[in-house]
Amino acid sequence: MRTGPLAALAGACALTVTVTACAPVRENETDTLVVSTFSFATEDFERVIAEPFEERTGIRVILDTGNNATRLTKLRINREHPDTDVVLISDYFAAIGEEMGLFEKVDPAAVPNMAEIQPWAVDPDGYGPAYTFQLLGVMYRTDLVEEPPASWDALWDPEHPGGFALPDISVSAGPLMVLAAGEAYGSGPTDADTGFERLAEIGPDALQFYSRSTEVSSLLERGEIAMAPSLDNFAMEAVASGQPIGFAVPERGRLMTANTAQIVRDAPNRAGAEAFIDFLLEPEVQSEVAQVIYDKPVHPDAEVTDLMLQVSGDAAVDPAGNGYRQGDPDLIAAERSAWLDRYVEEIER
Repeated sequence: MRTGPLAALAGACALTVTVTACAPVRENETDTLVVSTFSFATEDFERVIAEPFEERTGIRVILDTGNNATRLTKLRINREHPDTDVVLISDYFAAIGEEMGLFEKVDPAAVPNMAEIQPWAVDPDGYGPAYTFQLLGVMYRTDLVEEPPASWDALWDPEHPGGFALPDISVSAGPLMVLAAGEAYGSGPTDADTGFERLAEIGPDALQFYSRSTEVSSLLERGEIAMAPSLDNFAMEAVASGQPIGFAVPERGRLMTANTAQIVRDAPNRAGAEAFIDFLLEPEVQSEVAQVIYDKPVHPDAEVTDLMLQVSGDAAVDPAGNGYRQGDPDLIAAERSAWLDRYVEEIER
């Protein structure tokens, strides 16, 4: 049972790639599929996913883009007359949407590739699966930090040069960092109280709290900080461009987040939605996505890139086998509203 929906979501229409934002135009229900997705890398998404899917099925794909909160709000507003079929959304926002009754469970028979993906990527309650994932770790300047940080202790070390940044609770790394600290220094990955207590110790020393995931890359590239907790996909672009930046996997507190594919309740084209999710999980498609968008695949037969192995090691292939687990999307969804206030009062004070 999903509990605790997000208390407040931004109320704005998302941008779209092929049609106007607030009113996707369908030719008819079965020949058109409206996919709500993230607003970055849309050209790559169209090239490696949307266009090949259209060529195979004849179903025209319309992209409706924006951030997680904005797109979830739009679904809530339109719940009586949905105009979207599939939503690609982060795991704990998916948990919020499930509690709101915005998504439907997936028929495994209609998505056969779901039986082939890594077991952790299959939703235990029957909702849409994860199709890519990101690992939480420490991004750092290789010219300022002598050794890759072996644990989260590096953030508490007063001797390290260059200073550090912490994620705001509003970005994906924020709630994950709370739970990672709870696992590393407390009773386990649901010990949020210990996570808050430990982060409160170093909050005043943080040079900045970043509110956009891309911001941490810029801070490191400009040399304004020496390290920060972050997701590994943001390290990959910096490493690929030759920046003196590395990514370290901690010994304890290994948490990850995932992007999931959800079917909208009463979707106009449910059959097309299921076909799209199945297509998204194909190993060839997963491999192509890994090549162009830095998102790690969940199908064991998909190929990860050399860059992914360089940055994230074996966890890029088998996160669960390397000690990573998801950061309890249900807990984050249930506590998110309270955590927003608590993070400001206790850590960003």
